[in-house]
Amino acid sequence: MVVQGERENVISLSCLKLVVRLSSVVFIVCFLSATAPGQRSSTKSPGVVSAVKWNEDSVDYSSAGKRYRFDFSTSLKTEIDVPKALEGSLSDAARSWSRRRTIDQGASTGKYIGRPLRGRQYTEVESPSGEWRAKYRNWNLVLENLKTKEAVDVTTDGDENVHYGTASWVYGEELGQQKAMWWTPDSSKIIYYKFDDTLVEKFYLLRGWSKINTSLYPEYYAKAGAKNPISELFVYDLKSKKTTRIDVGGSGDEYIYGIRMSPLGDRVLLNWTNRLQQHLKVMTVDLESGECKSIIEERQKTWQTNSPAMRFLKDKKRFLWPTDKTGFTHYEVRDLEGNVFQTVTQGEFQIESLKVFEDENLVSFVANSSTVNPYYMQYHLVGLDGKQQRRVTTLDYHHSNFQLSPDRKWLIAQYESVNRPPSTAIYRTDGQFIANLAEQSPTEAANLAEMFKFRSDDDQFDIYGVLYKPIDFDPAKKYPVINALYGGPGSREISARYVSRPRPECGQGYLVVKVNNRGTGGRGKSFLGAAYLKLGNVDIQDHADAIRMLRKRPYVDGDRVGIVGHSYGGFMAAMGIFKHPDVYTAAVDRAGPTDWQNYDTIYTERYMSTPQLNPDGYEMGAAMTHVKNLKGKILIMHGMVDDNVHPNNAFQLIEALDRAGLSYESRFWPNGGHGLGRGVDVTQSEFFKRTLRPETN
Repeated sequence: MVVQGERENVISLSCLKLVVRLSSVVFIVCFLSATAPGQRSSTKSPGVVSAVKWNEDSVDYSSAGKRYRFDFSTSLKTEIDVPKALEGSLSDAARSWSRRRTIDQGASTGKYIGRPLRGRQYTEVESPSGEWRAKYRNWNLVLENLKTKEAVDVTTDGDENVHYGTASWVYGEELGQQKAMWWTPDSSKIIYYKFDDTLVEKFYLLRGWSKINTSLYPEYYAKAGAKNPISELFVYDLKSKKTTRIDVGGSGDEYIYGIRMSPLGDRVLLNWTNRLQQHLKVMTVDLESGECKSIIEERQKTWQTNSPAMRFLKDKKRFLWPTDKTGFTHYEVRDLEGNVFQTVTQGEFQIESLKVFEDENLVSFVANSSTVNPYYMQYHLVGLDGKQQRRVTTLDYHHSNFQLSPDRKWLIAQYESVNRPPSTAIYRTDGQFIANLAEQSPTEAANLAEMFKFRSDDDQFDIYGVLYKPIDFDPAKKYPVINALYGGPGSREISARYVSRPRPECGQGYLVVKVNNRGTGGRGKSFLGAAYLKLGNVDIQDHADAIRMLRKRPYVDGDRVGIVGHSYGGFMAAMGIFKHPDVYTAAVDRAGPTDWQNYDTIYTERYMSTPQLNPDGYEMGAAMTHVKNLKGKILIMHGMVDDNVHPNNAFQLIEALDRAGLSYESRFWPNGGHGLGRGVDVTQSEFFKRTLRPETN
């Protein structure tokens, strides 16, 4: 399901995978968006600045159509002329803090051709020299000389079960492995995968449900606890025509992925993790002997982040490495020989993003370090040597849009909360608040949302959520509620940013509740791992407890509460109405897993171990175990050609409901995949209108 633990070392956390990999695409339906439409502040807001220009003793910026200058020595702001070329633009500094993924700065492994489908790999890659092209053809790896058209069959024994130059669907889906062939920078060798699916049981889907005849669509899909494909790596030397197997060690049940070159191009790097993904190694490869050497090892009692990013320094030998060994993601300087030089960051908080100013021995980072609210992001500076760490943004609000002055003495940062319009402050980098460059009074808040918190049922954590309200909210009325959620491990449901526009559902007469349940990201390994081995237990408990708390308010109609989610969120919706029948009136399960034995090995076993090792967790985490408790209404929606969450999840749930003599509604899309198909929103909206009756406010 894409979210791979918390992935704290990347700039933005992915949430889920609807239609395409949603680490880069927003949910189609507003019910499920992690951040409400209009939550990000417009540059036209009076509290937001743009087009920042740093001067020696002042800073110029635009706000709400006017141009200003702030003098550092006097702390005075004056209006100046607006250069047309600058108005409305964002500075390079602001753009540099836009959410992006931190990646390894490795040497070239070739030019990859085309674009792979979800869960698949590139089928062609051109050598860095431009002389050769490697192709995955008919289960084998073929090299073609682009000048002479000479063809070299690197492998010849590939077939449907054993194949070269490609990978398993689950590697592509859950490890993001889009490459299966890698050239060395000098184009003298090519590294490639061999996958043996002989022991993997196929899952058969049918295509063409709306046609006269159907056709089989088989996929080698390793399900939790079942046999995995056996993956191996080989290297072929074009000059000697010699093939060498890369010896990664282990029993053959491990995952080998993340193959890349070091920045200097002098060695191959790869990631290795055991099947339960609690033990990670980063290894270097000797391409002549095939031997591997471990240079980094990380272990966790729950699961280890699979792909921490190595941010290399200028010497291209040392790098910043994000480690979770303290229970929070922090950075240390390491090198490719396995040496650890120093710890750079520290504290009981998660780091969200990081930037290095190596020439100045300086690192900036953004972290969930507020003691008032763990979702208020704060800006920090620290020496690359780990000394003089300090929090610069000392106001306890959510900060963003950071712009650090070239002399590193000043920081501009926007601050806000869900019900406080954004203002923009200038700080001295010793942590002193100096002044507001632009501001909007809290009395002008739209009052469309409020953040709330409550204690988890185990009394270990404060759980935070956001309640969204209509524009014409009237506390004298009673409103039905929709609990829109995803809730899977490492995801995020809410943001602390200002909500400036209403959610569409609120315009239809609903209150909307979203909750960052235990198991979601940004709070460290203890919070993240609270749902380990028991998905569908503590995560849905937090959503139900949020409703139990909110329904004590006179305007919340506790007898009309809906729950809706897609993929993992669909699972949560089903578990909600079955396990908490006193809370939920109606549920929409959109393409949700209903039994984790139906889902793939890499994702499921990361969070649930195997059914053999955790039978109770799998039984209690199956929706069918709890159907007998159903009191409300449930709508089950699924695509008949969903190759991610297979439709047998829905069929098993329906069969259990039939056996129990319980009624339900369903809709299936004959040619629909994981994203379902046309009419999803209408079907969902009509179901909630019938079951929650918002017009009766």
